Amino acid sequence: MGKPRRNSRATERDLARLADGTLEPGRRELVERSVAGSDELQSRLRHQRRAVDAVRAHRGERAPLALRLRRRAIGTPPARRGSRVLGLGLAGALGALVWTLAALGGGQAALTVADAATLAARPATATVPEPPDDHPTLPRLRAAGLPFPYWEDRFGWKATGVRNDDVDGRALTTVFYRSHGRRIAYTIVPGSRLPVAPGAATITRSGIVVRAYPDDRRLIVTWLRRGHTCVLSGVDVPLDTLTALAVWRGHGAVPY
Repeated sequence: MGKPRRNSRATERDLARLADGTLEPGRRELVERSVAGSDELQSRLRHQRRAVDAVRAHRGERAPLALRLRRRAIGTPPARRGSRVLGLGLAGALGALVWTLAALGGGQAALTVADAATLAARPATATVPEPPDDHPTLPRLRAAGLPFPYWEDRFGWKATGVRNDDVDGRALTTVFYRSHGRRIAYTIVPGSRLPVAPGAATITRSGIVVRAYPDDRRLIVTWLRRGHTCVLSGVDVPLDTLTALAVWRGHGAVPY
């Protein structure tokens, strides 16, 4: 992470993720070393941890997504863990707290688009069968009654794997696609729509409303299919590419 810049969004994001236990293992080790050698970073980390504790106290204690998936949590001890701080890109703990509370509304912390997008960093657990020739959807693969699109022939994105997760009582299905060394993840979340980060850009194409916002290097787009939230994200993948994939109907075979 190097010498910190006082207003660095990337640094604040790393500290927020370290505080709430969502920082990936390799990055966490680097950030912890930087924090250990900087009084300023130690102070900022304490602010972030207080923000996490404040969110938990305000909404009721809630494990981060990693724990809700029944996987080993990474980060601070359990007393420091709480609802995921959604204001990862905001400067300062107060900004993180305000954004989180605004996104969550009443009641305990709920699943969000940002939560669903974190599944993109997890491995596939099964392979995806090839569809018959000229078929625009993947065979025997549905979520909330919706098929996943087959993009290889039209766009060059090959479906390489799938995983299923039970998060907060919702059965999330994620399909991974690859093209020229890049990977994208497409998650369908059944049930009521998920809240989107405030300030997300709105794009309307082919009559479909797509919301888009960055999270570090990952770009996230989200839209609705028959009332269910779809989340598509990738690292170093252009917005136009993700949007074109999101709104593709496969000549009517991909239902919206």
